[in-house]
Amino acid sequence: MLKDEKKLIKRCLKGEKKAMEMLVVNYQKGIYNYFYRNIRNSETAADLTQDIFLKVFSKLGSYDFKYKFSTWIYTMSHNLLIDYYRKKKNLSFTTFASANDGYIEFEDKTVDTGEEVLSNMEKKERIWSAVDKLPDEYRELIVMRYINDLKYYEISQILEIPMGTLKNKIFRAKKKLFKIMRGENEK
Repeated sequence: MLKDEKKLIKRCLKGEKKAMEMLVVNYQKGIYNYFYRNIRNSETAADLTQDIFLKVFSKLGSYDFKYKFSTWIYTMSHNLLIDYYRKKKNLSFTTFASANDGYIEFEDKTVDTGEEVLSNMEKKERIWSAVDKLPDEYRELIVMRYINDLKYYEISQILEIPMGTLKNKIFRAKKKLFKIMRGENEK
């Protein structure tokens, strides 16, 4: 944890409003994107983001400084997402297995021509269309790893699963994503 972030959290614990605002600013976009990329509904994502920050400030006294704050807040976000799915969709998360991680690019690169911009926009839209077709548990992993840029150990802590299991799940999520992008039929 950064020294400044630790100081910021301590200021929040003292009830400093400005420190709380700064903490929200630091994490709001990432948390919102996490929910939005999993649920694909901006209003619900905004509501869940607001709920997380209410929960963060009500439970901040129980935060253990030996852990990264980002891991703590994403763990709460993950748990809230599971609750959302249980209430709204009656879905459950499952475990599965396989191997190594590769790289999926979701960000636009800086380009010079209008044609390149259009091509990148089309690629990005194609990827997100495929991500939307993933089962919820796979979509969440892709979002955590490639959108929120969380490290494997952070995701492992958040989901409370062993590192090997996590790598297998991400491998399967990417494999399924690539099949969807190639237009292959699901088995």
